[in-house]
Amino acid sequence: MGGFRHGNDKSQKFRLLTYDIALTKVGGKWKMMINIETLKREVDCRKVVERDLGKPRFHGRDYAAFKCPLHREQKGYSLVVYADHWHCFGKCQTAGDVIAWVQHFHKLSFQEACARLGSGDLPQAAPRPTRIPESNAQPPDESWQHAARHIVEKAQERLWSPAGGRALAYLRWGRGLNDDIITAARLGYVAGAPSAWETVEGVPVPCGITIPWIAEGAIWGIKVRRAAGEQRYQQVSGGNIRGGLYLADRIEPGLPLIITEGEFDALTAWQAGWGIVSAAAIGSASHARIDRRWYGRLLVAPRILACMDADAAGAGAAAQLMAISGAVRSVQVPMGKDMNAFYLRAGEDVVREWVRTMLV
Repeated sequence: MGGFRHGNDKSQKFRLLTYDIALTKVGGKWKMMINIETLKREVDCRKVVERDLGKPRFHGRDYAAFKCPLHREQKGYSLVVYADHWHCFGKCQTAGDVIAWVQHFHKLSFQEACARLGSGDLPQAAPRPTRIPESNAQPPDESWQHAARHIVEKAQERLWSPAGGRALAYLRWGRGLNDDIITAARLGYVAGAPSAWETVEGVPVPCGITIPWIAEGAIWGIKVRRAAGEQRYQQVSGGNIRGGLYLADRIEPGLPLIITEGEFDALTAWQAGWGIVSAAAIGSASHARIDRRWYGRLLVAPRILACMDADAAGAGAAAQLMAISGAVRSVQVPMGKDMNAFYLRAGEDVVREWVRTMLV
């Protein structure tokens, strides 16, 4: 312990590991005082967590991702650790600095955690074997598919009819989508009052703009954007889009990929980035845990930009996407909350140029 000064001084200082520790005489007894700010600044939180949990399943230049032991996580890797802090974006939503990690994981008081970090007394746990579950994602059964096809086809016809004039105008001017994108995405319209439902092929369908999730020759679900009401987005009962990837069939091998939260954001990115990027959506920040069935679609992209909404939920979703692969990088649009808001404020040329700069 180089630098320790012997003698009768009331305080003695030395360097242990890289942390400032002082021995101070209080009431005739020596007490160890640790410089907390130095401790937090100089200890790499990633290394401490790795010593406790073993090698991370996923990692990038600035982060490492683990299964969260604080809520005994079985699926996914929600614990994302950076140099100076950690955050579980899964069930427990716990977060903190390196001291908080030692407190939580080793069940110690604040003072005990500081003392353990300062002394280097950190047990090295053996890596825990992890099993990556196989995909259980399956499209809805054939009877639902039959009804869903009728819903999608009837809604498409209605959108391009006089009855769908207001809905079509909303997509063109309220969302900035061109007719080619609207057609390719098979968007449609179920006419009726904003809070009403229609029955198609025996299936209740919310009235509004229909957004079908179509992949691998099947309809996985149909979301409906309502014109009004407390819950603007609803689904046709029986669909299975959680963990899915909207526009999965439109991902082009070799092109970078932008993943957004909302479907309209993905359609905007597809339109503005035509020919230079593919686009997909998870549908909601709570659906960021993409099922392994769709991992093959991600592997064909040399780079992936996770462009989530500019809020806390979006940050959590981006962290979960980054945990999938080191090829994923989180980005934020320079204005507005999401890609579609950015597009409406800045225009297609500006969005396209921004996409290019993010790919450099």
